[in-house]
Amino acid sequence: MPRQKDMIPDILLTLAGAGLIYVFVRHRKGIYNRLQRALDFRNPLRHQKIEVITTPARCREIVSALKRDCENYKVLGFDCEWVTVGGSRRPISLLQLASQSGLCGLFRLNALRNIPAELRELLQDEEILKVGIVPQEDARALAKEYGVTVASTLDLRHLALRAGRKPLGLSKMAYDVLNVEMDKDWRIRCSDWEANELTERQLKYAANDAHVAVEIFKFLMDGLVPRGLLQSNRKRWENIWSYCELYLDWKFTGNGAIGLGSVSSRNMKAKSMDKVQGGNKTSTRTLYTRSRILYDNCFLQAPDGELLCTCDRKKSKWYISQNLGTLVSEDPYTVRLNFEPAGRAVGEVGKYYQLAKENQCVVCGRADAYIRKNVVPREYRKHFPVVMKSHTSHDVLLLCPSCHQRSNMSDLAVRHKLSKMCDAPLSNEEGGKRAKEVPQLRQLRSAARALLYNVEKIPEEKKEILRTVVLENYPNELEITNELLNEAADIDIMEQIDGYVSHGEKVVDAFKDKFGGLIELEKLWREHFVNTMHPKFLPEFWSINHNENRLEIRLNEGRIKEDDIKVAGLKLTNKDSDEIAVDQKDTAGGT
Repeated sequence: MPRQKDMIPDILLTLAGAGLIYVFVRHRKGIYNRLQRALDFRNPLRHQKIEVITTPARCREIVSALKRDCENYKVLGFDCEWVTVGGSRRPISLLQLASQSGLCGLFRLNALRNIPAELRELLQDEEILKVGIVPQEDARALAKEYGVTVASTLDLRHLALRAGRKPLGLSKMAYDVLNVEMDKDWRIRCSDWEANELTERQLKYAANDAHVAVEIFKFLMDGLVPRGLLQSNRKRWENIWSYCELYLDWKFTGNGAIGLGSVSSRNMKAKSMDKVQGGNKTSTRTLYTRSRILYDNCFLQAPDGELLCTCDRKKSKWYISQNLGTLVSEDPYTVRLNFEPAGRAVGEVGKYYQLAKENQCVVCGRADAYIRKNVVPREYRKHFPVVMKSHTSHDVLLLCPSCHQRSNMSDLAVRHKLSKMCDAPLSNEEGGKRAKEVPQLRQLRSAARALLYNVEKIPEEKKEILRTVVLENYPNELEITNELLNEAADIDIMEQIDGYVSHGEKVVDAFKDKFGGLIELEKLWREHFVNTMHPKFLPEFWSINHNENRLEIRLNEGRIKEDDIKVAGLKLTNKDSDEIAVDQKDTAGGT
């Protein structure tokens, strides 16, 4: 009997063990997934959600979700897959778009047969960056095969160079920047992307290509454009956009320059594209065939019916929805305001805004594809006083993709001229960086990441060196813990440079104080545009002196402050000065 009692604990342990084994076997997938998530919390792809789109209805749903994700952070990872049969490349069968939240939309174009309107609009949205490695090649193929313009593409290698990293391919950059190993088996890359059902491995491969691109962008921009203390999402995005704008739709040439030269191949894709295009190495966007209408040419009237200006349909409908105007005509779409506007159309300045604008390139007249061109770049204009930039679209013109590229390239010479003239280094020049990398912190972060993610592959002697590096930066810690490594692996290695002022702001300040006012800066850019591009289709009344004439009208109407007059560089007569002084005195006295 005592012996039987002694056996009871063993029996109970055996039964408990068997029960645990049963539970584990029955629920092994769920347990494995939970363990994997717990161990994978440092993986930047851990929030990935893959959605496969084969119908127009599903396309509308996923495009809406991607747009919501882009409200504050306007970036999409962008990639395409296709099939090559007998050495001949077939049309793109899979388009991948990934947002910063981890949503990966895999659009099966071979099933959709064409690109639905919602997806087309998303691709054509100039405000949303499409990032990847050689994204212009995929954009060019989509243009040729589906007649859609992909606007605002950005090759991540431009940013990698600016961040002091090697401009690697996507797989190597993912490992270098994110410590993520990607599946680059050639059998997957060259698999059947037109199959009725894609395998799990194909789906993961395709989603990762787009998702990794957006994560690399986020990581690089956190270093290149550090977030300011208490900075709003809107201001944060404005800074990122200003930084990236120079590189939009430009090939990466391999030496850090921006230009039209040949590009590095992205594995087999770029090579096959070169063959398809017959070795054409000119503009990556010359094959774009269509774009949405940008000028709606709706009309806005004063309460007495006098024409004020043209505007887009969205703005016209806004006046109606706010009970600020009424619809008086459907064709042309015309809205009459029910309040007196601050000003009316006066002289040639007013006539410019009254004219209907043509949807065509102002340089060559091409009408099937166009991109907005800011003649005075945003990096300068955003520092102008409100009176010089509000309610004025004079310097926003339409250019076809090839003219847009030529114009952007020629702008570089003016930027460099202004850099020297105003002692305002560009962001890639000495003295022009917002932040600097701290080598000690970079060494610490690299050591911590190696110990976290690759410890099994590291020889013991190397591990000791890495542990020493970590502990030297934490003098109060006696041992290495996972918490310590996680903290060190996520440390910010960039240090804000005290007193940093951007190139654009320095140039604007210099023109305010030393070079005759901001009107002169505007003239410089407009004259450069006219002299280098020789536009043949500029709108009537477009003028190099536009803002000067516009501000003089406001001065005559008493609708401009003295400080703004000085900043702009308007020349005042004694009579003007006396009238402004009287106006300000009356305002101060409440009369």
